[in-house]
Amino acid sequence: MKTRVYVLLFCITLLSVRTVSFGQDKPLEKPNAEVKEKAKETREDIYEEFEEFIKVIKELQDKYVDEINVNTILTNAYRGMLSGLDPYSQYFSSEELEDLKIETEGEFEGLGIEVIIREGLLTVITPIIDSPAFKAGILVGDRIIKIDGEFTENMSVRDAIKKLRGKLGTTITLTVVHEGDTVPVDITMERATIHVKSIRGARIVDDDYKIGYLAVTNFQENTTKDMDVAVQDLLKKGMKSLILDLRFNPGGLLNIAVDMADKFLERGLIVSTKGRDTTQNYTYQARKQGTYPKFPLVVLVNNGSASASEIVAGAIKDHKRGLLLGIKTFGKGSVQSLIPVWDGKTALKLTTARYYTPSGVCIHEKGIEPHIKVPLSFAETKALHEHLSMIDIDRDTKTNEVRESEGKGKEPVPQGSSVKKEKSPYRDVQLERAIDVLKGIEVYAKGANTP
Repeated sequence: MKTRVYVLLFCITLLSVRTVSFGQDKPLEKPNAEVKEKAKETREDIYEEFEEFIKVIKELQDKYVDEINVNTILTNAYRGMLSGLDPYSQYFSSEELEDLKIETEGEFEGLGIEVIIREGLLTVITPIIDSPAFKAGILVGDRIIKIDGEFTENMSVRDAIKKLRGKLGTTITLTVVHEGDTVPVDITMERATIHVKSIRGARIVDDDYKIGYLAVTNFQENTTKDMDVAVQDLLKKGMKSLILDLRFNPGGLLNIAVDMADKFLERGLIVSTKGRDTTQNYTYQARKQGTYPKFPLVVLVNNGSASASEIVAGAIKDHKRGLLLGIKTFGKGSVQSLIPVWDGKTALKLTTARYYTPSGVCIHEKGIEPHIKVPLSFAETKALHEHLSMIDIDRDTKTNEVRESEGKGKEPVPQGSSVKKEKSPYRDVQLERAIDVLKGIEVYAKGANTP
């Protein structure tokens, strides 16, 4: 397999810069007069455009109401160039670049939401579980129309992020319109330190059938290693089948998604990336070494499952390794690379490729349909948010053992909880359906093996 490179999906990591040759390997044929003339016209057009650009800069410096330096003008120009391409391409100043590096380490300050510009509106991709935004009731697909009373129309993603961030402990009010609704609501929350734990709630949810449960909330550097620890612990407890919960998982690092999918697949293509520049074309193959036992598997997905989550879900679906259950995923199938400029002091986050599932499908802006559709109403989705935001997650073995022993015979509650909070009447219908499916698979398997 080719050397795996770190590419960007939602979380960002630095790429080593690769030189790109714009020439050809074979000698060029001598161009005819027509080709020469067209090339000359193209060069002249470019020069004219640059001359116009320089004139605009000079006019801004000379006549704008406030004094403005050239660096500010150019930075705004870079931002404009990239924002006009797609919702994910951006320019980062040195300060913003440092913030990105911090975020990939799994701890940062803010609200904990992923946003893009969609149809001209600032839109929430998904809130991070346990974040202030998630706990306050910000939902997947929410359109943010005001930030502290200021309209977000024509506001760039970077400008929005600057306003969303702030000093630890300060409050902010977002005016949002929930997906499928028309009435805006004000949601006030307090900025906090976001601790992103990518592996949550690992436990046995049904003692009789030994069904394991594991939630993955994003794809960070240590996610696969943490998942290995959790799965091995579940296997020691007698796990016979597994529910992998990728709901509200906005994605992360491509190589980590590949590694995770590799754990469930012995062989075959996991994902491929294709770009206009052939240096962005990669294929990622599964390896038998380190693959988990072939236990029955159900993957929970929803419209907050995006990017790297969709790589894992797509590979499992295409290879018929497990069943997808829930609702259609978000549909982000593009790959962003972080390209350092100005000696690495600033950077371009540029869409350089799209990824394709093993069957050759690009799910960008389409999403992945689950095998078993279990839709939720708006009220049920909001209740799920409220339930997950109230859950205290820890991976202390003794605490989990207490939960399991006292939870026998009760309805399963997703992602762990204290004994007191397990008495909540909330029912996670998607998780319950997944448990029923796995029970049915075991019953069928036993029946098939009975002479």
